[in-house]
Amino acid sequence: MSDVPHISMDDERHPIHILRRELNEQRAQRERIERLLQEFTEKLFAGFERAVEVAIASGVKGLHKPRRLPHPAGGWRQALQLPIEDWFVIIVPLVGAARPNVRDEARLPNVRFKELSGRLALFIGDEPTGESFYDILVFSDASWFAWGYGWPRMADAIATTDFDYLAFELLASFVKDIRATWRVRRSKNPAEGTTQLQLALDAKKRVYTFGLPGDE
Repeated sequence: MSDVPHISMDDERHPIHILRRELNEQRAQRERIERLLQEFTEKLFAGFERAVEVAIASGVKGLHKPRRLPHPAGGWRQALQLPIEDWFVIIVPLVGAARPNVRDEARLPNVRFKELSGRLALFIGDEPTGESFYDILVFSDASWFAWGYGWPRMADAIATTDFDYLAFELLASFVKDIRATWRVRRSKNPAEGTTQLQLALDAKKRVYTFGLPGDE
């Protein structure tokens, strides 16, 4: 006979009640994170749009009007393209909620790695296999945390964030820290971008790559 105790489902000790409670709590947390991620994203995108408009009006050259791009998930989700000279940054609110990845080496308090969060990922250009270079996490307590490629981390609460100033700060960092480097002439590594004739004769392509602090 089995040693597993047989407890009635009417008994609060039955695992079904734990199952129901955990699923309800996780669903409620995910729904709250989704609302907060939407709020943060909309405020950040609007902040970028205002910052670029103010910068252009004040005579800053090299910036162009941001573009909102449709997201395959639909709903409130959009991506934002920030054109800077002949390149751009794309900001994408990711679908779902998950724990921060410890391998990303975010300087978060340890307890935060056990919490669900929403995430915005930032990319240089529109290469489908491009990797995010900067991330913003939004937690269920309405706080957010941002870090990436050698920048000092930033953290605040949504309610106390000046999104226009944050947009200016990020734009200045993009221009200051992201740099163009000519592609290598030739390489035995096929994954490494090389200087190819088809790229050299294509006005829409670039024969250089973008680097970040610490890439060397």
